[in-house]
Amino acid sequence: MKDDPVEDVELRLREWRAAEYPADGAERIWRLYESLTHDLAYTLCEQLRLILEPTLATRLKGDYRTGKRLNMKKVISYIASDFTKDKIWLRRTKPSQREYQILISIDDSKSMAESHSIHLAYQTLALISKALSRLESGDIGIAKFGETVDLLHGFDEGPFSDQAGTKVINAFRFNQKATNVLSLLDTSLKVLEHARARKAMSSASAADLWQLQIIISDGMCQDHDKLRTILRKAEEQRVMIVFIILDSLHPGSAKQRSSAHHGSILTMDKAEFKNVDGKVELQLQKYLDTFPFEYYVILREVEALPEVLAGTLKQFFERISEE
Repeated sequence: MKDDPVEDVELRLREWRAAEYPADGAERIWRLYESLTHDLAYTLCEQLRLILEPTLATRLKGDYRTGKRLNMKKVISYIASDFTKDKIWLRRTKPSQREYQILISIDDSKSMAESHSIHLAYQTLALISKALSRLESGDIGIAKFGETVDLLHGFDEGPFSDQAGTKVINAFRFNQKATNVLSLLDTSLKVLEHARARKAMSSASAADLWQLQIIISDGMCQDHDKLRTILRKAEEQRVMIVFIILDSLHPGSAKQRSSAHHGSILTMDKAEFKNVDGKVELQLQKYLDTFPFEYYVILREVEALPEVLAGTLKQFFERISEE
């Protein structure tokens, strides 16, 4: 019976963590995850390419004596010139090469270890980063968050190489005691705003720059009302945020049955005190019913990521194409 490559990589990861993260092992771990997700990264890349290509539609520009569509702003002057100024047509010229900046943010908190999500998080990181790099979709940034937020790979550091992957994977310890998603978004919007300003100084196409943040976490976050406020701000800044919830402890999972942490996020309840007819009552509701993120996917197995992420990003790029 052949060894399961997924289980083998997870075993190597546990051994590396048990040995207190020796620096010389980080590169080997990164290459293992890159190899493990290679085919899936190619699949995701091709799916995103199909989504991205329509958004690179050619634009109508003028002014020409013949073309596909009238430039209505020129018609009046055309008539006033006794029909001599006849460059009144628009033509499709060259693709409007929209640019993208994509920030991948990974939860570095202790709850990720307790919910057995580290292995899935590393697979997700390798898959997304390699797919986006192969797609040459734009600049990629990587951050980790918990009690604090740290930018591990900036937008101005060039392509996300194997060396960058090794550096990033070696930066995680999954021992931060809190998961401050509100602080993450506040910091991220500042990082993205600065990156947009830098791009505007060096590129004439900054107006076509769109920014995306992908959050990889077990989904545990507080301050849902405050998060909705900052998410509206992100929308105003043309930043889309996709939350990938790693649900390693989904119902029926062997890991879930052996864990005392918590079960699937799908079955989790949230307690709230509410005023009912003048009386304060404790009410329970499904956690995901109050989840503030509009775009989120629940990931149980990394094999499903290309399809579910492509479906979510399709909404993002379709919205862009309408702009």
